[in-house]
Amino acid sequence: MKAVAVTVAVSGRGTVLSGPAAGALGAALIAATAGHPSVITLDGGGTSTDVAVVVDGEPSLTTEGSIGRYPCKIPMIDIVTVGAGGGSVAWISPEGTPKVGPRSAGADPGPLCYGRGGTEVTVTDAHVFLGRVPPHLLGGEIPLDADAAREGIEALAGKIGLSPERTAAGILEISAFNQSNAIRQITVKRGLDVRDFPMVAFGGSGPLLVCRLIDILGLPSVIVPPDPGNVSAFGLLTVDVKNDYVRTFVTRDLSPETAAEIFGDLEGQAASALDREGFATGAHVYARSADLRYYGQAYEVRVPAPSGPLDEAWRAEVLDRFHTEHRKLYGYGYRDDPRHGVEWVNLRVSGIGPITRPAIARRPHGDPRPAPVASREVFYDGWGAVPIHRRTGLTAGAEITGPAVIEEYGSTLPLHPGFTATMDEFGNLEVRRA
Repeated sequence: MKAVAVTVAVSGRGTVLSGPAAGALGAALIAATAGHPSVITLDGGGTSTDVAVVVDGEPSLTTEGSIGRYPCKIPMIDIVTVGAGGGSVAWISPEGTPKVGPRSAGADPGPLCYGRGGTEVTVTDAHVFLGRVPPHLLGGEIPLDADAAREGIEALAGKIGLSPERTAAGILEISAFNQSNAIRQITVKRGLDVRDFPMVAFGGSGPLLVCRLIDILGLPSVIVPPDPGNVSAFGLLTVDVKNDYVRTFVTRDLSPETAAEIFGDLEGQAASALDREGFATGAHVYARSADLRYYGQAYEVRVPAPSGPLDEAWRAEVLDRFHTEHRKLYGYGYRDDPRHGVEWVNLRVSGIGPITRPAIARRPHGDPRPAPVASREVFYDGWGAVPIHRRTGLTAGAEITGPAVIEEYGSTLPLHPGFTATMDEFGNLEVRRA
């Protein structure tokens, strides 16, 4: 704890967006363990949803991030945030169009169903009205006021001129499209086909809309980990200690001698930090990288740089990686065009202190067709008695066919008609179109 406290005090910038980043890292390990090295991660909370993409086990990074309107140039996981959480408020625009978010009711007073004086309909109220979440939170510890949610939905429906059911379903549909737009931003706009990626949905509200996201985006499947509300905390236990150091040195002709001098200084700083944090010298790992661009461009591409001696072969390897990555990202490059020189901008070193990652235990196999523990009136295509399952009672190999609702202590998975949820040997629920 002392080392962590020192690191935060000396370099508090490293904690920027650390919560969403930890969630993406935890989801990446969970997915890779289950055999999915490349996934989209969706962290749904009360006020917002954070999405990221993991390719071959590594979350995509950026040095062009921002916090609100403030640019953030440190290396960070590339996360897109949208105001679409459980507390997002449903409202009517001046043109009479229903909207959801980005404003949130927060936790206090919160949604109408919290019974704390909230006055606006939220996404959570729509779920409660439609019966898709139980009339309580945290396994019964926090009762919800379903009547307040119903009254709010009915009042909003009267203003829009729709039935309460269509109004509530419309709120959830808008929220699902808000989330899908964020997912497209992190995939399609970066040249990735969203249909190639399973999604890991976590956070308290993350699993609530996964069936609609499968249909909207054409996702092959969605993985819902056990205890989805704890994935971000789990992620903090999976990541090595890392300190990043950067030196700006803009040139079109970086000599190996200059590179060796700069990297040597950065690695010295990294070594001192890891020593202070209690890592033995023999355990230190140094990862080099560089930011390059074609001369005249206003943006850089970051590529890993090899370890070992810094000579002409090293320099040629970094340039080759830059040409390859630029073409991969933007669809073109100038590898064989001498008219477009390459400019070195930043040299970087990450000092890494490896940790022992937690192992994810396997679950025993059991009944492949588990019996529900109860039923409840739920609205999907219409009202009907829907089976309710407790996730704690499911074993590896269990398959549930919608319509159904799967409940656990910190989250709920509404399983729409035409979908199945299968529990794998690590306790994940994999949701697919039947």
